Amino acid sequence: MNSKPQQGQQRSCRPEELSNLFPTVILRRHMKDAKSRNKRIRKIVLEREKSDPGVQQSNVGGWHSTADLWDWPNPEIRDLCKWVLRSGEDLTASMFPLQPGDEVKAEPYGGAWANVLREGGYNKVHNHPGAVWSAVYYVASGDPYPDQPGNGNFEFMDPRPGNLHGRKEIIRPEPGLLMIFPAWLNHYVNAYHGDGERISIAWNMTVEIVR
Repeated sequence: MNSKPQQGQQRSCRPEELSNLFPTVILRRHMKDAKSRNKRIRKIVLEREKSDPGVQQSNVGGWHSTADLWDWPNPEIRDLCKWVLRSGEDLTASMFPLQPGDEVKAEPYGGAWANVLREGGYNKVHNHPGAVWSAVYYVASGDPYPDQPGNGNFEFMDPRPGNLHGRKEIIRPEPGLLMIFPAWLNHYVNAYHGDGERISIAWNMTVEIVR
């Protein structure tokens, strides 16, 4: 029997034949009133940069604060951290079936820090072992040059080793954008070429369902 499809005939699978196993979820959420909030947060981060020599982690160039941002006393930073934790709880509640009375509780895990990238700065491939979720929030995107392919883009890597059909998920940074993703997911930031600063804040958190 000749099962070769005729020219122009579309081929597909029946829905009952397919299973979508082990999806990798990424939350993208925008902060309300981000413009006014980020103006103050940007000032806080740049002031901190003057007094904190920073650390060397995945960053090449730029500035990476010490990982104590959870403890920064500024009300704007504290409000931002609370919003990120609530967003982590929302993501968890969307991923797992909850029973009546269940409570999702997110807590800081390890550090949180601010990043400032200037001309030529980037972040090498890395992940955040031990946490459940990692988060990145963009305070400022700078003024990137338009003629640089992939300029400053954030990229997630396909987590399946040797996957021939894998691809990267490319995120173009924009002020007010929050991303939350599995902490084990490899990611990196392309070199930023442009004027001004690209400022982001990163967190790690753990989460549990309390019954």
